[in-house]
Amino acid sequence: MARPWILIIALLVCLAVPVAAQEESEEEPDYARSGPYVGGTFNIGLVSSKAFPGTSPISWEPYPGIDARLGWRESERFALEIEFEWLASTDGIAYGSWAIGVNGKFYFAEERIQPYMVLGANGMWAKVPGAADSDVDWAFRNGIGLDYYLTENWAINGETSFVWGVGEIWKYYYLTFGVGAIYRF
Repeated sequence: MARPWILIIALLVCLAVPVAAQEESEEEPDYARSGPYVGGTFNIGLVSSKAFPGTSPISWEPYPGIDARLGWRESERFALEIEFEWLASTDGIAYGSWAIGVNGKFYFAEERIQPYMVLGANGMWAKVPGAADSDVDWAFRNGIGLDYYLTENWAINGETSFVWGVGEIWKYYYLTFGVGAIYRF
């Protein structure tokens, strides 16, 4: 019974020690340095029912999702990343929704707390009820987020994005709210 608490306390100590040691140093780390990073996020996606035949009125249904990204921080104010996102299969989408694309991140600060705006283009696959095949087309992403650096390399982040399809998937759009972590090399 005590094991989960021991693991939680050990995890908190492991996270706190590098932060405390870093705060003792006189020089502030360069959180906005150029270089590669990887990250992952757990999302809640609010999917519009407009894509589903016979639904009225339009509603937003919450579905879990995950997201993984590989990026390059080019300068203090700009990063470019490749992102993969999956929203879980639901009653409305037989096999879920998949998106892979390229995002630009535009940072507003260079310190430990870094708010940003994200704009991107994705290829998206979605299958709505009654469809024989998945619909595939382009989608666009825009959103805002915040990175909070625990150490020079580790950060936690929160992000919300609006993703909307065009062409074959023009009725398919969703809003995501995610929390995750990134590692800077």
